[in-house]
Amino acid sequence: MADDTPTKADADEQKPKGKLPMKTIIIILGVLLLEGGTISMFTILKGDPKPAEATSPIEGTADEPIKPMCEITLAENFSVDNYTRGKSKIVVTMNVAAKVDEAHQEKVVKKIEASKAEIKDGIRELVSMAQPDQVRDSKKQVIKREIKACVEEIIGEGMIEEVLISNWQTYSAD
Repeated sequence: MADDTPTKADADEQKPKGKLPMKTIIIILGVLLLEGGTISMFTILKGDPKPAEATSPIEGTADEPIKPMCEITLAENFSVDNYTRGKSKIVVTMNVAAKVDEAHQEKVVKKIEASKAEIKDGIRELVSMAQPDQVRDSKKQVIKREIKACVEEIIGEGMIEEVLISNWQTYSAD
């Protein structure tokens, strides 16, 4: 019978020595070199941002002469009920004034005095129809604009520069 014991040559054939995976290492190094080269070229070629061209902040301004203005009271300690939410009631107490040019002061005062009740009725109507978000708005821009349009409709267009609300107090009464 043949000898079953493995010879030294057979043992070497069965256990090959571990080789380094050279192809894998070369591929990984190649990819790393390509990524590094790409990133380096991108940072070199992109350049720095260009500085913004600034202008002088004073250059474009023009001094407008300040027109002499005066304030005329339209409604003082005026209370209005607002029922826009249905069952809940919001009561608004306010002081409303109009800012007018001094050149028109006498004419505007006469027109306001002649139609004081109509102006108050217009203000009451506008505030009572205002939405709750308009009533609670801190600047009251919508209400001011509507009051200005209403008063200008009564006394004449272009007489009022601005509507001022010096006092605005609201409370809910259920």
